[in-house]
Amino acid sequence: MSRPSQAPRSVPAAVYLRRGEVRVQDRELPPPGPGQVVVEVSYCGVCGSDLHLIEDGWGTPGDVLGHEWSGRVVEVGEGVELSPGDPVVGGPAPRCGECRACLAHQPSQCEGQSRMTGRFDGAFATHVVRDRHSVIPVPPGLDLRTAAIVEPLAVALHAISRAGVRDGDEVLVSGAGPIGALAAAVLVRRGHRVVVVEPAPARADLARATGVAAVRHPDDLPTFSMAEVDAIAPEAVDVAIETSGRREAIELAFQQLRRGGRLVLVGSGMEAPSFDPNRTVVLELSVCGSFVYDEDGFDTALDLLASGGLPCDVLIDPVEYGLDGVATAASRLVRGEHAGKVMIRPELGDRPDGAVP
Repeated sequence: MSRPSQAPRSVPAAVYLRRGEVRVQDRELPPPGPGQVVVEVSYCGVCGSDLHLIEDGWGTPGDVLGHEWSGRVVEVGEGVELSPGDPVVGGPAPRCGECRACLAHQPSQCEGQSRMTGRFDGAFATHVVRDRHSVIPVPPGLDLRTAAIVEPLAVALHAISRAGVRDGDEVLVSGAGPIGALAAAVLVRRGHRVVVVEPAPARADLARATGVAAVRHPDDLPTFSMAEVDAIAPEAVDVAIETSGRREAIELAFQQLRRGGRLVLVGSGMEAPSFDPNRTVVLELSVCGSFVYDEDGFDTALDLLASGGLPCDVLIDPVEYGLDGVATAASRLVRGEHAGKVMIRPELGDRPDGAVP
């Protein structure tokens, strides 16, 4: 199939208007400047942050959301070595490369990064313009649908790195949404015993499909009072990775740690958890956060996807939505009607409910 050497200058995009409402509108697409590329978007995953922005009304009217995407180059600016037709994924935002964090190989903490409250110019659109350094070529043999989960996989890999998971460690993953399911799948592949805590039946089934040792409902796990400062759970773990951001889930995961255990917080939420300081001291427990990616996170994630070692057929939901289905997809995800990563596929065009199986 031949592709044009020049992209259209007006393209449809799913634009956030107000809480729960997203509408397809035509947007101007500027030609690529020096060092830029225009990419035709093939797939864009719906992220948990998109759910907050759409369903909770955190978005700014006029935003185009979506940041987990793959596609093909259709136009290049001066000085770009890529060619039309090359498959790429959206990579991490550029870092300054000069601050203390960047020099310490911790780009997630770059002191020059933009504020999280800025405007969004995302990939729920047929085309995007990006800096060449913000796109990454897709390895040969890796299909674009699978490649589109590289960003959440990089997030999951960073959480595992932050946890300092060692050979023989037993790990609890709290929440089997896309990040949790990906983290569990990676840890199973690396030979760890993994227990997933997930109350939703569909996501619990997804976790089982990744090969974990057990899936537990939160009600099945013990909790301890301050008078039981050194009590240890029967299935205590070395590491707990909490991906839901829910206060009660964070507190529960903390209580499942054995002596010297580490809790890593990946999910963000609006209710602050509380921890027993005495338990933290007596058992020498550690709690840390995990934000975005390792320095080589995207490259490692792409190599892992290309290896075929993850069960991507279950990690990615079979149902896809067109641009007109972005709000519907977000609503159904919040209601728990989808378990795996849901993809927006801009080329699908108008659909009655936005979805195709």
